Amino acid sequence: MTVTGGDLLIECLVAQGVRAVFGMPGTQNLHIYDSLKRVGGDAIEHYLVRHEYAATAMADGYARVTGEIGVALTVPGPGASNASTGLLQAFTDCVPVLLITGQSESRHYSRDPGKMFHGLDQMRFFEPITKYCAIAREAQEIPRIIEEAFGVLRGPRPGPAMLEFPQDAMTTSVTVAVPRRVQPSRAPDPDDGDLRVAAELIEGVRRPLLFAGGAAAGAADELRALAEKLGAPVMVSRRGKGVLREDHPLALCDVRGYLAREAMAEADCTIAVGCRFTSIDTGYWSCEFPRPLVQLDPEPNEIGREYPCDVGVAGDLAQSLAGLHALVSEQPSRWTTKLQAWRERFESQPPLPLLPEIRRVLPEEGIVAVDVHGIGYSTFAEYPVYDPTTFIYPCIGVSLGHAFPAALGAKIACPERPVVCFSGDGGFLMGSYELATAVRYGINIVTVVVVDDALSAIKGAQRKQFAGRTIDTELHNPDFVALARSFGVEAERVDDPELDFEQVLRRALAAERPTFIEVPMWQRQEEVMDWVSWLRDDPLR
Repeated sequence: MTVTGGDLLIECLVAQGVRAVFGMPGTQNLHIYDSLKRVGGDAIEHYLVRHEYAATAMADGYARVTGEIGVALTVPGPGASNASTGLLQAFTDCVPVLLITGQSESRHYSRDPGKMFHGLDQMRFFEPITKYCAIAREAQEIPRIIEEAFGVLRGPRPGPAMLEFPQDAMTTSVTVAVPRRVQPSRAPDPDDGDLRVAAELIEGVRRPLLFAGGAAAGAADELRALAEKLGAPVMVSRRGKGVLREDHPLALCDVRGYLAREAMAEADCTIAVGCRFTSIDTGYWSCEFPRPLVQLDPEPNEIGREYPCDVGVAGDLAQSLAGLHALVSEQPSRWTTKLQAWRERFESQPPLPLLPEIRRVLPEEGIVAVDVHGIGYSTFAEYPVYDPTTFIYPCIGVSLGHAFPAALGAKIACPERPVVCFSGDGGFLMGSYELATAVRYGINIVTVVVVDDALSAIKGAQRKQFAGRTIDTELHNPDFVALARSFGVEAERVDDPELDFEQVLRRALAAERPTFIEVPMWQRQEEVMDWVSWLRDDPLR
């Protein structure tokens, strides 16, 4: 069957199971959009965004809660560069997001990109922040690059991809078979000898400590079984939050938190499982993990890359963990008394506002998307999560404004699950125009915005580092309730969160429309700065 390149592209996306695309039409992608309308039919829903950053952020949220590929579609040049922040976030957090752009005709590729309409050499631009990027200069190349891209997107440790399609490739007729769905790939089997060496080392220690990263999410059952057999507590990286239920007696939560710090001071061995030892998780690699260090990872090049390890096991994490479980003997936990004492001390401090209420109101499967803000930082240690797909945060790239569009993408992916966006005023205003998207498509999320009229964490950091001096960290804000209502969103202000917030949140989650809750805290700005975990000297927070 002969089809145009545009139709072939959409047929390839349908064959790969793509069900949603987030984007904005423009001159160079019009043929793709026409094919999406004619060929995509009921198979792919399109969601128009008001800024291209939201396209990749929505795709990111969609991917995090489903494990499927989130897809964005923009024009090249400024459309693609606007979307690049979302790709950077997906790259640093290992999220499978695909950005598709149109382009001018391929005969112009020899010209200086700086002289082109929407000019940008996109391969050079995106190569550092993607795991795969390619151009289909001719229509017959489309199936190959789709297969290659989805092979990376569905790899053992995924990341984003970017594909460019010139207009003439979209209009040329071609007879090419549509490739079958690319199945998720797993890492190779671990080496039995490496597992035996690791097991022998672990058998010789008294207080092993597990450190789990995001890649361990696909081996959560095996991780829990090994932790229980060894009686070993589990601390997690930011991307590993929830890989062990955080109500489990061995869960320590964030590696930088109080419980994990206390445990590292007592442990005599670290078993790292699928963690990449990022700058944020390790305090720019200043953290000293108890040795010996056993590192399990799906990628051989991660073994010993950031920290020297005593034993490395490369391969599929579920198999590696199951193999260790079979080889080690069951140990009586030597941690119970200490864990109990640490938890009692940690839980004796007054809780932060809003977080307990959100946790009480949201069911276990409810999703929360958290932005970068004063209270939001503390969710890693003080908001318990029971499944990693229920917590969205821009963990490593830390892109301000991520939460609201990501929450929209998550709700589109899982319409049956309640979704809450928890943001500060600085981050929310960066993407507030997507209120129009929420209303247009009836994306019924609840948005909670803490309004303290400042970039509080940065203001606190300025004061701490520069003898109290600050510059341009105070914000001039709109009336957020009026702003939300002007888009057609149901909105309410909560002046006394201790008394009213939980009731208002319950009412908002029950509404069958997008809702907005403003929580003014500008009079408590000093407290908000005190709550920023990374500014505090207090060992508990």
